[in-house]
Amino acid sequence: MTMSDSRLPRTAYTDQTWYDRERTELFRDAWSFIGIESDLAKAGDTITGAAGPYPLFVVRSETGELRAFHNICRHRGAELVEGNGSAGSVLVCPYHRWSYGLDGALRGAPDWETCFAGADKASLALKPAAVGVFQNLVFVNPNPQADFQSWIGKLKDHGWPHDLHNGSMIEGPSLVYDMKCDWKVFAENAIDGYHLAYLHAHSLGGPPPDRNVWERWGDNMIWYATDDGAVRYPVPAKVRHDLAHLPPVPGVSMSGYGGVYYFFPTTFVVPTPYGLSVSRLVPLSAGRCELHARQWAQSWGEQDGRQHVPGYDPDSGRITSDRLASHPLETGDFQTEDVWMCEKVQRGLESPAYEHGPLSKGAGAEDPIRWFHDSYARLVSLDGSCDNGACPSPSS
Repeated sequence: MTMSDSRLPRTAYTDQTWYDRERTELFRDAWSFIGIESDLAKAGDTITGAAGPYPLFVVRSETGELRAFHNICRHRGAELVEGNGSAGSVLVCPYHRWSYGLDGALRGAPDWETCFAGADKASLALKPAAVGVFQNLVFVNPNPQADFQSWIGKLKDHGWPHDLHNGSMIEGPSLVYDMKCDWKVFAENAIDGYHLAYLHAHSLGGPPPDRNVWERWGDNMIWYATDDGAVRYPVPAKVRHDLAHLPPVPGVSMSGYGGVYYFFPTTFVVPTPYGLSVSRLVPLSAGRCELHARQWAQSWGEQDGRQHVPGYDPDSGRITSDRLASHPLETGDFQTEDVWMCEKVQRGLESPAYEHGPLSKGAGAEDPIRWFHDSYARLVSLDGSCDNGACPSPSS
């Protein structure tokens, strides 16, 4: 292994051919956040989403179970379910009115005997996907054989502060960040503890690498602030001080859970004493992605505060660096700082002169990026496609 010790070549962040292959190989057996249980309150309720190129949906069955399917009509491939809502007792394709039960079985189609004589309905059921729930959060996987319990592991028994069912918080408007960087650049930045004390010196105030830690849970990770040397907190000391005047969610303490939960490959969950956010990275192309964030807070967070988010465009509903009214480091917003830096990194990666540098060592530094590369290489065949001699095989 070279000094750069990075598993992924520069082209993994810049090349469209790499991106196209990655989308299929990575997401065909990856868990992605799709919604929360209360989105599926009664039989027939549906939510839609995607894992890479695989459109998926989840429905509450007549027996109360959650079922996941590929959102593809078995006739001509039209998306069967649109948005979130209720399908009632039957799922009907808007194209030719093929209808399916909530169990995915094909019930019928117009003029079946005339147009499809001899066709086997049983073989034309919706293609199943896998579904799992962690703390009211619903995840889907295109692979129907995927084992959610194995993937979530002992994380399911870890301390957790919030119950989205008990009415202690309400959901606010969602945020969408339109970012000019590859999704992996943003993911690696989000799990990088080395930059917290430097890029976020004035917004988060650190902590430095020896005062924060990421724990690895299989492919997933949890972050803590350890800045007082004894207790693991979900937020850094500066944030604890700055927000001390706010009332916490009833029954939620300042410790006993992590501050960031990273669910590989594209989901970030941030619980705090004051609320919860769940963000999902949406890859768009090589070098472009979006971040979709849902947020919950107490009633004091009920007002629509999107107009105060740096870079927010009320016409498109999106947040972009192009609309910033001041320099990112003057906004006091750590997410703005992160987007700004990720776009700077992407521009550097686009240069043929770029070469990998060494990753800092430590669970509060850049070890989590190494773990990310481990998980990525297990699912995406690297094919020896490495530059700068910096792409060892997954087994090394």
